[in-house]
Amino acid sequence: MSEKSISLNESSSAPAFTAPPDTVAELLARARRHGLVLEAASEALENTGLDFVVAHGTDAARAPWIVRAPRRADVVAAASVEARVLALVGEQLPVAVPDWRVHAPEVIAYPRIAGVPAVAVTPAGPQWNIIDPAAPSPVFVESMAHVLAALQAIAPTSAASQGVPTWTLAATRAKLAAAMTATREALQPSPRMWARWHRWLESDALWPTHTALVHGDLHPGHMLLADDGRVIGVLDWTEARIDDPATDMAMFLGCFGRDALERLVERFAAAGGVTWPGLIEHAGERWAAWAVVAAEWALRTGHAEALAHSRAHLAELDGEAAD
Repeated sequence: MSEKSISLNESSSAPAFTAPPDTVAELLARARRHGLVLEAASEALENTGLDFVVAHGTDAARAPWIVRAPRRADVVAAASVEARVLALVGEQLPVAVPDWRVHAPEVIAYPRIAGVPAVAVTPAGPQWNIIDPAAPSPVFVESMAHVLAALQAIAPTSAASQGVPTWTLAATRAKLAAAMTATREALQPSPRMWARWHRWLESDALWPTHTALVHGDLHPGHMLLADDGRVIGVLDWTEARIDDPATDMAMFLGCFGRDALERLVERFAAAGGVTWPGLIEHAGERWAAWAVVAAEWALRTGHAEALAHSRAHLAELDGEAAD
């Protein structure tokens, strides 16, 4: 079917939220109502994502598609923001991002992007693909540095004019402080970790003086790799915003370690990215507070598994700090 026959539908007359379907056939039927006819390429829905259930399909030309349905009403609103982000970054990054051909409150569909996720969730646990997280290859680090440099080269004023959420650094610090208080009972951080978080929030010397466009959830499952380990696609831009430019680097540190982060920052600067003297340490402190952000989301959405993961992450970090 032609691309022109596929509609982008964000009509205010559409229902605000429809409960996710139970089967692949039901989800593909939602896409069909918006002009996209697909054959099922998966027997069961993927339920590993926190925000969407997913089905795989193929069109008449046998091209693969991804079809998603939101799990919660708040995801519908977030998807509207994500659509604006994708429109902004789609032609300005050296990698592919999803090209939403169908966007309605109850369904999103786009041609599958080439590449293999750096990590996949399997019944046996996380499975790494192509790269070694303990020793990420130079080509992987180089390509990720260019992605981040290109992303942060997009002017915050341009992004804000397109409706991308914009946070000041003062607002970010205030949000983090509030989240620490809101999650303290659930996380039970040690006095040492509690003091560390607040020292970081109050340390002007570590924090940047500029904001930048960030992905906001750039974990390896959202990185698509070529056979040689290059990043060629980035998925799931729901958390994208103008914010602390170390946000994505902090997650990189948590996934790949300090040595890899130092190499990333070096290549990022060479690619034109803006750095500051406290960047590496600041990213480390931001990663140390990651459990707060995750726990706040888990408490807000009632996601018990995510809360348990946040507690485990905090316990691991606290144990490392005590050694």
